Amino acid sequence: MTSAKKIHLAVAGGLVAAGVVLAGTGFIASGFDPAVFTTQIDMRDDTIVLGGVEVDDPTGLPLIEQLAGIGEVDTSGITASESPAAPEAPTAP
Repeated sequence: MTSAKKIHLAVAGGLVAAGVVLAGTGFIASGFDPAVFTTQIDMRDDTIVLGGVEVDDPTGLPLIEQLAGIGEVDTSGITASESPAAPEAPTAP
């Protein structure tokens, strides 16, 4: 195995191990409450649930605020009844 592959696997393994440690630490810090693993972002009815608790205003949560904005398209300036005006025809000389 080349050294690049070894480095890649070592970094990936370290990140997986760090993720497991952080998840375990959060689980222990919550008092062994399995609700910490229930995160739900449902933009159909604008509900965000973190750890079993519904978040009313996600503006103070950096990543959640960005995730809430994904998929939203502003169509307020577009209406189906509007059509562009036809260009003026040039005058004959």
